[in-house]
Amino acid sequence: MKLKHKIHLSSTLLMFFVLLILAVVIYYSFSSLAYETEVERLEAEVEVMVATFNANNNEESLDTILRAYVPVDGLIKEKNQNSGLLSTIQRPSVSVEFPNDVAGASGHMAVKGEQFAYVTAPVIWPGGEVVELIVAQSLREVTANLSTLRLVLISVTLLSMIPIFLSSALLGRVLTRPIEGLTGTMRRIQRDGSFEKLRDGSFEKLRDGSFEKLPVAGESRDELSQMGVTFNEMIGLLEENYRKQEEFVSNASHELKTPLTVISSYADLLQRRGSQDPALQGEALTAIRTETERMRQLIEQLLHIARRSQAQMDWQKTDLEPVLRQVMTAMNASYDREFRLQSQQPLIVETDVQQLKQLLYILLDNARKYSEASVDMEAGTDGAVYIKIRDYGVGIPKESLPHVFERFYRVDKARSRETGGFGLGLSLAKELADSLHLQLEIDSIEQLGTTVTIVFSGNFNVGQLQSGQEG
Repeated sequence: MKLKHKIHLSSTLLMFFVLLILAVVIYYSFSSLAYETEVERLEAEVEVMVATFNANNNEESLDTILRAYVPVDGLIKEKNQNSGLLSTIQRPSVSVEFPNDVAGASGHMAVKGEQFAYVTAPVIWPGGEVVELIVAQSLREVTANLSTLRLVLISVTLLSMIPIFLSSALLGRVLTRPIEGLTGTMRRIQRDGSFEKLRDGSFEKLRDGSFEKLPVAGESRDELSQMGVTFNEMIGLLEENYRKQEEFVSNASHELKTPLTVISSYADLLQRRGSQDPALQGEALTAIRTETERMRQLIEQLLHIARRSQAQMDWQKTDLEPVLRQVMTAMNASYDREFRLQSQQPLIVETDVQQLKQLLYILLDNARKYSEASVDMEAGTDGAVYIKIRDYGVGIPKESLPHVFERFYRVDKARSRETGGFGLGLSLAKELADSLHLQLEIDSIEQLGTTVTIVFSGNFNVGQLQSGQEG
C-alpha cells in the first residue's frame, strides 16, 4: 500500500473513532442527566404529596389525594409493611405491570423495555399502620428524545466523515508529493547515470548523467521543505565530489603517464642501441631511475591522501619546542640549506606528534623547493599557539592563493617540473591540518616570499583557508 493511501486510511479511521467516542460520551452523558432530572422532579412531587397526605387524617379522603397525585403516564402502589400489597392506582396509559419491589429510595429502571422513574415514601395510615408508597412515572418522552439525539449524533458523525475523508486524501497527497518528487528525481538520476559498486564500498559512475535537484519553495520552513533542501545539498555535494574525483583521476593518470612514457621510450632505445653506445646506456638508465623515483613519490602521496580518512589519531599533551628541534635537525641534515628555528618555551599543546611532524616536513620541504635562501620557523603564542614557516622565494600570485591547497594545482607548472612537485603536498598538508584541528593561514608577497602559519585553536572551522597578500 502506498504511503498516501496509508495516510488517507489511518487519518480517516482515526477521526472516525474520535467522532464515535465523542458521540457516545455525549449520548450517555445527556441520557444520564435526563434520567436524573426526571427522578429529581418526581421526588419533589412526592414530597408535596406526602405533606398533603400527612396533613389530612380522614381515611376516606386519602384515596382521593393519592389519585390526584398519580403522575401522568404513571402509577402509585400502596404497600403495607405487615400484610403486603393493599392497592395500585395506575393510569390507563401504563400497560405494564410495575414490580412490587424496587432498589433504593429512588432511581430509574426498565420494565419490559420501557423506562420508569420511581420514588418510595413511607406514610402513616390513620389507623396507625405504616404504608410504603411506590410512585412511578413512565419516561417515554425522555426515551423518545434520546432516540432523536442518537439519530442526530449518528447523522452528524456520518456527515462529518465526508469532509474528513476528502481532507485526509488531500493531506496524503500534500505530504507525499515531495517524497514522490524525491523518488522520481532519484530514479531519473539512476536512469541517466549508472553506478557500479566497487570492492571498497565506493561507487564508480559508468556513464554521465545529470545531477538533478528538487524545486523547493523559497519561503517554506516545514519539514518537507527542509527535506528537499537537504536533498539538494546532498546532490550538490555528490556532484562536487564526483567532479573532484574525475579531476583527481584525470590528473593522476596524466601525472603517471609522463614518467611511464619516458621509461618506455628509454627502454625501447636501450633495446635497440643500448649495447653499442655506453653513453646512451648511462643516459637511459639515469632517466629511468629518475622517472621511477618520481612515480614512487607520486604513488606514495596518492596512497597517503587516500588513507587519510582511515588514520587514527594519538592525542597527547606535548611541548612543541623539542618536537620542532627534532624536525629542524632532520631538515638541516637532509638538505644543503639553512633551516633556522626561533621558539618560546614552553608551548604545551594537545596533538598527534607524528602527524604534526609530517605536516611540518611537508610545509618545510615545500618552502625549500621554492626558495634558494634559508627557511625560518617561528613558534610562539598570541592568544593561541602558532607556528610560522617563512621562506624568501618567488612568492605566490594573489589569484593563485585560494587554490594552493587543491590537489594537483601548481602555481608555476614549469618550475614545478623542475622541482619535482606534483601539486599534492599542500593538499595533503591541508588534510593533515583538518585532522589535527589546526588552522592554516597563508600570506605571500611575490618576489619576497611566503609565510604559512599553523594556529592551534578550536574556535574556527578547520575547512576554512585564510589567505592574504601585501603589496
